[in-house]
Amino acid sequence: MSSQAAPGLPVLLLEENLHLRQILVEALRSRGHVITVCEDVEIAWDAYQHEHHPIVILAVQTKHGDGLQLGERIRELPEGQGSVIILVAGHKPAERLLPLLGVADDCLTRPLKSDFVEMRIAAAERLARERAERKASEAERERLKEKLESLQASADGEPAAGPPGEPRAPWAQPATGFRSRVRRIAASLGIVGEGRGSDSHAATGEAPRAQSEPDEAVEDLGPALEEPPAPAPLDQPIMVIPEELAGAPASEPLEQGITDGWWDWNLAANAVNFSPQWKAMLGYRPQELTGTPEEWFNRVHPEDRSQLKAAIDAHLEGRTPHIENEHRIERKDGSFASMRCRALAFRDSTGKPVRITGSHTDITEQRGFEALTGLPNRASLIERLGRALERARAGDGSLSAVLFMDLDRFKNINYSLGHRIGDQLLKAVAGRLRLCLRAQDGPERLGTTVAHVGGDEFAVLLEGIKEVNDAVRVAKRIQDELQAPFDVEGHEVFTSTSIGIAVSSPEYDRPEDLMRDADTAMFRAKALGKASYVVFDTGMHVRAVSLLKLETELRRAVQREEFRVHYQPIVTLEDGRIAGLEALVRWQHPDGELLYPKDFLAVAEETGLIIGIDRQVVRDVCKQLRSWTAQFRRAAPLTVSVNVSGVQFLRPDMIVEIDRTLRNYGVYGHSLKLEITESVIMEHARYAADMLQQLKALDIKLSIDDFGTGYSSLSYLRRFDIDTLKVDFSFVSRIDTDEESWEIIRTIVTLGNNLGKDVVAEGIERGKQRELLLALRCKYGQGYFFSRPVDAEAATALLAADMRGESLLKIQ
Repeated sequence: MSSQAAPGLPVLLLEENLHLRQILVEALRSRGHVITVCEDVEIAWDAYQHEHHPIVILAVQTKHGDGLQLGERIRELPEGQGSVIILVAGHKPAERLLPLLGVADDCLTRPLKSDFVEMRIAAAERLARERAERKASEAERERLKEKLESLQASADGEPAAGPPGEPRAPWAQPATGFRSRVRRIAASLGIVGEGRGSDSHAATGEAPRAQSEPDEAVEDLGPALEEPPAPAPLDQPIMVIPEELAGAPASEPLEQGITDGWWDWNLAANAVNFSPQWKAMLGYRPQELTGTPEEWFNRVHPEDRSQLKAAIDAHLEGRTPHIENEHRIERKDGSFASMRCRALAFRDSTGKPVRITGSHTDITEQRGFEALTGLPNRASLIERLGRALERARAGDGSLSAVLFMDLDRFKNINYSLGHRIGDQLLKAVAGRLRLCLRAQDGPERLGTTVAHVGGDEFAVLLEGIKEVNDAVRVAKRIQDELQAPFDVEGHEVFTSTSIGIAVSSPEYDRPEDLMRDADTAMFRAKALGKASYVVFDTGMHVRAVSLLKLETELRRAVQREEFRVHYQPIVTLEDGRIAGLEALVRWQHPDGELLYPKDFLAVAEETGLIIGIDRQVVRDVCKQLRSWTAQFRRAAPLTVSVNVSGVQFLRPDMIVEIDRTLRNYGVYGHSLKLEITESVIMEHARYAADMLQQLKALDIKLSIDDFGTGYSSLSYLRRFDIDTLKVDFSFVSRIDTDEESWEIIRTIVTLGNNLGKDVVAEGIERGKQRELLLALRCKYGQGYFFSRPVDAEAATALLAADMRGESLLKIQ
């Protein structure tokens, strides 16, 4: 099967600048989009009303009208709610861009860079397709609702009687059970309530009707009729509903079909309407796939195709009450999904089938294999591990080991390159693991299972090993194999893995316990650094329980906003006057203890809770900045530095969130300085360059934290528009005792001064350190020598003293 790229979308482009227009057009054409280019706002408005483009790119200001106002007019249309609107603004957004967030989904700022524009257009394309899918899904749901309501109305009405004085024909008798069955099906699909009208037993107090009541009147309509009437219109078919499905419990796939994947096959026209959900299960967009049965059958695994067709034929010939079949279907990416198909026939009054309506449910997980990689899933691995432990208890003397693996930096890859690249990387890693652990000389040849247990986590079961070192050798081989870069759709991607090892012993009764301990050891390995492995010991379980408690409390703390911001002055080393402040987060625990970042930051970053913490800190800082700006009229604007985690920095929505917060509190961008670690920038240089450019467009200052401890690639300092380099405290603390640290600081200060960047020395605790830094021409510093981090009230007092001309040197 050949998979083709998703077709391009219609795009409306309003841009009169030839250079910018060329960049945008090239980026759009490279992705196959159909572009309508306009230079006049009114012409663009007419074009949108005619076609309702799913993607709209508007220059904010043109000679022939206001692009922002055009965006507002588009949003007022019902169709405009579904369009993705991107505004192209100047380098520094003007005041009239305040309502931007109410109109645009994204904003590009000049100057435009081709690679960055392509990345943002790709994101807009994904968003537009997701909105189209939702709209199609809602339309499909309404269509099914109308069809079921039509069937219900048909069942509620009395059939036409025969001529006066003549008895009704058998097919003209009321089908008393049909109406309730339609309602039960509609209720199971969540389209209409089950207890509606006269059939609601709960409302009327009537007892449920016994199964033996004459529902057979409906099911007997078919070839057995001796005198068939004139064919009924196709829009009012008689639906043959077997008793087994009409009363199916809520857990059956029939009820899940609306979310799993419905299809409707018109037998007369030989056309199939596949729902967006059905296509999505196989990796296709709503616009893809033609409406022919071959789109289904050609994707069925060759070994399953004949028995599927036989099941359909048997139902159409009346030999089976319904279709129920399990078969494999090929996805767009070439993998196979195990599907359960359930379907029913619509027949006309002669009993001839005119259409089939059915659903597919993905049961790949139930079959023991993970859908994306094709590897055994967690349940299958636990089952195999359980059998291995049983054999060991039976006395065969063998040992088993579980290697639990987590890919390092995978979340960063997902955030920066997208989930599609992340999925492809997981498939590539699975392929390498298969090759790496294929039967070779060594203990692992006695039995090896590689499993994908979820997300970016893999596990390996080794059976028949003799000692723990056998498992360690396998772990080292895996890490060596994953060192080489992966080529994923043209991206060179590096990753490594942290591995936890747990070896079986008589104490293990349950396979889940061995898995748990290997997982615990893996987290310990991640704490030691990337590409590490750790063998489990009993003390780790105690620590794991403690960490789980900490995570639970941390989640509650994010919800309750229990975090507090303390501020440490950044001073001019020469006179001790305050040049700025650094915001440092503290956790005010409910038990009264004030916790420092070292107590919770690692867990917050691992669980993603750091995102919520970062948001609260930025919000509190902006609120405090507004207060200080109104209270103190400083010659130079006060700047507060905020640390941004790597997880937060790599989120595409970070720019919008910070911009919104600044606007909400009326704070200028130049009052905020974001501190980003050197390693985050260097590991994602291309993405970081675009993000930093967007931050600069908001006039936000940027600082590299802990400079000198990571990559220290000097070429990137010229490429990135960085304002400040912060010398790590580990160097500053030894400047007066270690010649190497002194030399490193001298190099950093000289580099910063030559490049026109500020240099701040962290962790100054002694007067001698300040003197040496001054001798090296370092201008700024912070540390306990000047002031400990203090709460907002105490920081306000320090700023007030600074406004009176007092120096922090006087308190020494």
